[in-house]
Amino acid sequence: MYELEKEKYLGNTKNSFATAQGIAVVETEYNQKVYEGWHSHNNAHITLFLNGGTTEKRKNFSETLGPGSLLFYHSDELHLNQDTLFPSRNINIEIEENLLRELQMSESVLEKSIQNEAFTKFLILKIFKETLSADSFSGDNITMLFSQLSGAQNHLDRFEKSPFWVKSLTELLNDSWNENPNLQDLAQVLQVHPITISKHFPKYFGCTLGEYMRRIKINRSLSLIQSPDSNLTEIAFQCGFSDQSHFIRTFKNQTGFLPKQFQKL
Repeated sequence: MYELEKEKYLGNTKNSFATAQGIAVVETEYNQKVYEGWHSHNNAHITLFLNGGTTEKRKNFSETLGPGSLLFYHSDELHLNQDTLFPSRNINIEIEENLLRELQMSESVLEKSIQNEAFTKFLILKIFKETLSADSFSGDNITMLFSQLSGAQNHLDRFEKSPFWVKSLTELLNDSWNENPNLQDLAQVLQVHPITISKHFPKYFGCTLGEYMRRIKINRSLSLIQSPDSNLTEIAFQCGFSDQSHFIRTFKNQTGFLPKQFQKL
């Protein structure tokens, strides 16, 4: 067992960018077997798996992860990885304790915030995109993007105290992720008035119905795009977009990348 210093990971560092405010963005790749024992990291961090995968073990659970998986690690939290698929690549967003204090966020709040998985993934991709063409504004831009997670946590708090129909609506929307349900259809299924959904949706979801559905669709497309035989036109229709150009615009808006750029990551 050993502890990794800040900005250090077991794989090979492909790209690394650290802001003066206390955020490090580290792209790590795994092309061969690395240390598989228990280890920890100095700082809390969020990891997004771009491709490949691994079996992640913590004190109380074990899970198999693949492209699009999202994990949070507390500072000094013990974990290990086994059965890594090569090649694998991750984006790690590492946050120093002093920045969390300045943003009035604890590690537990941050861990809860990333339960909004699609929103968090897209923020990570936008942060990563910022590092690929960094300039004098990038550090501030990254901090501003990251700070949006605190707002996401507020909506999660409201969601936990929401009326019964809100959780039913969440399940319904995620089950119909490749469709385009309207308020009338949803209201009929949930047996609530369409105005009720329209009025309260932003309060509990942090966005409009259309924005939420676009997030679900683009989130689903992330793993599809990484397939070696992927076709953007087929993915667009599979995810419920009217045409490829609409899919491309929405993907760029949500992630900061064009689909073809994301395929090359």
